[in-house]
Amino acid sequence: MRSNQILTEVKKAQGKRKISITDLYSISQLTEGDVELVFAVAKVIKKAVNAGKKDLGLLRDKTTINFFSEASTRTRVSFELAAKYLGMQAVNVIGGDSSRKKGESWRDTAQTLAALSADFLIVRDSENHLQEKLAKIVKIPVINAGDGVNEHPTQALLEAFTLREKFGKKPLNYLFIGDALHSRVFNSQTQLYKKLGYKLHLAAPAKLFRPAITGVKSTTNLDTALVDMDAIHVIRLQKERVEAGFVKSLGDYERDYCLTEKRLEKMNKGGVVMHAGPVMRDSDISSEVLENPRSLVLPMIRNGLVIRMSLLWLLAQKKK
Repeated sequence: MRSNQILTEVKKAQGKRKISITDLYSISQLTEGDVELVFAVAKVIKKAVNAGKKDLGLLRDKTTINFFSEASTRTRVSFELAAKYLGMQAVNVIGGDSSRKKGESWRDTAQTLAALSADFLIVRDSENHLQEKLAKIVKIPVINAGDGVNEHPTQALLEAFTLREKFGKKPLNYLFIGDALHSRVFNSQTQLYKKLGYKLHLAAPAKLFRPAITGVKSTTNLDTALVDMDAIHVIRLQKERVEAGFVKSLGDYERDYCLTEKRLEKMNKGGVVMHAGPVMRDSDISSEVLENPRSLVLPMIRNGLVIRMSLLWLLAQKKK
């Protein structure tokens, strides 16, 4: 598939539609039409990538800056490759190596990067709602690659796209397992899955519930929660949550909430398992489940690339 053919196919999938946003810092910004548009373009791009194309040439002469103040493998590399596969230049900035370490404000940092003729600013940071603030400061698209415990919108999109490939538009019974209280992915996913008509459930220790988010049926009993589930998302338990007393002990958590093959049998036949990573093998999910054919962890990672490519393409067409 040649670059001009790919461009034709992408434009055909898009039709006359344009995404309604100029930045993406929250799933709440997206309409159902926006989500379907991102998926439609991603489907075409995925076909080209699967055919071995690594330079689609759709966004030549554009540059993206990936500014990550927190450690990341999947998201940072995915955004970098997304830019490069589209024909863009990608510049990676690690927070600890920037002038932020010297005390420079985020306002000055963002304005500096925009002044260098960057076309996109992709940011991960521990400050909640930071990207929303930056979007009001600079005149280039800002994309949220994770902000504190608030949101991670592209992660939610890639997971929903993966489920769409598996189940179509069927409204799913969906179970989260683990630390919803501190999970930015949980926040973005619940907003998106409500748009898609999913029935949402959570199994976790009571101290890790997130009562501020409505529309999620929560329980402390994982074994009963697994019954009739179509999809499960396992949320990583960070060690600092154990040290802070959110769970009694790591051993207790592994006994009560680690997703094992025996527990997997309780969910619907044909049901699937998801995990945003990094994975804590045999603490939040067993190695056997992770490598089970029902695990969509690796397909999710592959889909993260094409979803981010789709988003960059669509945002590039909007004037801010």
